[in-house]
Amino acid sequence: MARRRRARAAHRHLRRPAAGRVMTDDDVLGAAWPLTPFDGAVGFARRLVIATLRLWGFELGDRADDVALLVSELLTNAFTHSNGQLVTLGLYASRSERALTLDVLDGSSAQPELRAAADDAEHGRGLFIVDYLTDGCWTSQATEHGKRVLATLTLAAQPSAAQRQQLRQRIQAARPLPLVFSSST
Repeated sequence: MARRRRARAAHRHLRRPAAGRVMTDDDVLGAAWPLTPFDGAVGFARRLVIATLRLWGFELGDRADDVALLVSELLTNAFTHSNGQLVTLGLYASRSERALTLDVLDGSSAQPELRAAADDAEHGRGLFIVDYLTDGCWTSQATEHGKRVLATLTLAAQPSAAQRQQLRQRIQAARPLPLVFSSST
């Protein structure tokens, strides 16, 4: 219950843009795309989200793989349970909070549920991955035409310009000096 309250609080700032559009204000950037379950749709969506975040100036670093995995798990679940219907993927990113929220709307009324999967099961671990990546900050809400799943991922803090300069200096100082051999010795 506390996880759901925390997840809902994390998503209160969201305003859904029209499909295929980008919304911005001073801090929160957002975009939404309608997707159909064609072969390669999940891979396309992963690349689209990563490219959009980079276009918005987010340096993802090590979290790029986590973002891609989160997109994969959420969309795979949505495509699996929506019976070929259109799925909408929303992306919202807060610059000040260094966090992004994925918002997936699908036509299935079945709510996602964390369940233990058998060791030899081929499916059933996706929500555990979502729960782990988001530190439990995800939720699902019934809608008029199905459900909405929201998941928030915190990104690493950006180093300041001074911190980046200091790191460059430390790297430069740590580089070994080249060995120079003279033929006269």
